[in-house]
Amino acid sequence: MPYSTGLANSASDLLNAVVAAATEHGWRWDADNGVLQKGAIVGELSTNGLNLLLRAALGYSDAAPDTPAPKWVGITDRLQRSGNTPLSYPLTYHLFVHTQPDDIILAVNYQVVWWQWLALGQARTFGVLGNGVWQWGTATSDINTNAGVAIDANGSTGSGSGHTSGAPFWQANDVSGVLASSIYLDFNRHGWWNNPNGNTPVNPNNARATIAVSTQLVTQPNTWNGEAVLIRVHIMAQQPSSFWSHVAELPHLRMLRNDNINNGQILNLGSERWFVAPVYRKNTQNRNSSEYNHPNHSGTVAMAVRYDGP
Repeated sequence: MPYSTGLANSASDLLNAVVAAATEHGWRWDADNGVLQKGAIVGELSTNGLNLLLRAALGYSDAAPDTPAPKWVGITDRLQRSGNTPLSYPLTYHLFVHTQPDDIILAVNYQVVWWQWLALGQARTFGVLGNGVWQWGTATSDINTNAGVAIDANGSTGSGSGHTSGAPFWQANDVSGVLASSIYLDFNRHGWWNNPNGNTPVNPNNARATIAVSTQLVTQPNTWNGEAVLIRVHIMAQQPSSFWSHVAELPHLRMLRNDNINNGQILNLGSERWFVAPVYRKNTQNRNSSEYNHPNHSGTVAMAVRYDGP
């Protein structure tokens, strides 16, 4: 079954769970080099203390990655800004393995209400070259230990620095750039296209989902019946003269507002089922934003993952 869940008592337990789920569904695990691979998708996995980290690449040889992503990303204990509950074990994990296109998505839930994410996969691309391999983690491995999650439903983050947005290809609240999401495209400029930081675009490789998603998020949930719409994660790439192009999407992920949806709830939409959890921590009192001076929740901005569980 492409979905699995359980308890992990350490980062090593989490790593073993990811590897077991992946290899059961056609991925190859190189234990000597810590590399998970399927087709064009290559990802190094590493544990460091409480952290489970990932770095995607185009390939590898002799334990050296070929053209790796600019940052290690993943599930980390470094989000310790005041008001945050740091990562701790034991925790509950939820693992999703998808095909057409392939990806692995991991959500962890600790201390009841807190969530973090890690993902590796291949995007569906539109009219561009490159293999579309992408990665996403709640934060980077080198983020400041005084960091938190700052995300606004409208796609902006105000000012300030040092915080991750937590969501995939969402503008980060950091003047130096928190590259928690990256996708490889040979488009306009070759290389890894990253989610931008809050004040200065990460040119030329600026990719974001906020343009298409945020305009729909701010209108949710429906005021008539309280329902929320699942919104596709459309990745836009920055072009010259301030133009943008729709270059890719993540078919097995959606974004939505979880004001009226419980953490871990399964939504049935025709023949599809979706697992819903917060980007970081649900807060209905300040539902539209977690501002830079209080980066300890994600309002009611949530993720939905294609689900094939019991």
